[in-house]
Amino acid sequence: QHYNITVISVRDTCESKPSAVVASSSPCVPTKPSGHLDCVSNSAWVTWTPSAGATSYFALGIAASGHNSSCSSSSSPCEVADLKCGTLYIFHVTAINRHCSSNHSITFEIETPCALEAISATTSCNSNTILVEWKQMLDSPLYLVTAEAEDQRQISCNSSSNWCILQDARCGLHYSIIVSASSDKCSSLRSPPTKIKTPCVPSNVTTVPLCESKGAVVSWEKSSVALSYQLTATGQDGHFVDCNNTANNCTLSDLHCGQRYNLNITAVGENCTSYPSPCPPSNLTVDIDCRTNYASLSW
Repeated sequence: QHYNITVISVRDTCESKPSAVVASSSPCVPTKPSGHLDCVSNSAWVTWTPSAGATSYFALGIAASGHNSSCSSSSSPCEVADLKCGTLYIFHVTAINRHCSSNHSITFEIETPCALEAISATTSCNSNTILVEWKQMLDSPLYLVTAEAEDQRQISCNSSSNWCILQDARCGLHYSIIVSASSDKCSSLRSPPTKIKTPCVPSNVTTVPLCESKGAVVSWEKSSVALSYQLTATGQDGHFVDCNNTANNCTLSDLHCGQRYNLNITAVGENCTSYPSPCPPSNLTVDIDCRTNYASLSW
């Protein structure tokens, strides 16, 4: 409900004029909260019925150990990520507006499964495959391996051994990978999620000459999984400059005038380094004429 609030001061039989009107409202408690488990990423998707007066919502899951995870959203649903496996969580939802928060909703429970251990995931750099290995159990004839990307697209493979190769993995994405000892990914016989990521080749390379410093600023599209970038520039006379940066740009200085430079840029991830650019347009070079302060770009 929305309320208009005014205040007056009183002394004996006299009253002041009312204060300016202040509008206020308290959000109602969210109803019908519920959730389901994404067993690949160990995330809970929490839903609820919208409540009057709310502009946003806060969902919280708490374990008996004290571990908690939460999410905020302007509407239902909301993903509560990074839950621990083999743990019972109690969830509730709170409605919020700029004035205050509601009481929390009724609670519900979600238990995350966990049993298989010692899984590892490795990828050959610049390939589209992921090798997954695990400790085999004597009474499990078939294992299902599932990898889920950030966009919730999945790839999978199955094996009766202790390894499996996932095909068609894409660069530039985080993958959460689990191994389950049946076709049911939410079976109690499954591993905790393992995460892996591979950077893509830097793309959309652009170059801006800096004539006063005989240099250039080189930039490219940022990768969400790259930890750093390595750039090398080699002139036709053999002059070599390089740059390492965590940002998606580098400033080169003291280039030799009248020389064309070939640029190579690689993205460095946790375990892999991408192939070097060039990306379209390819073989981008800069030819600086220091006498006229002009630069010529070619590709």
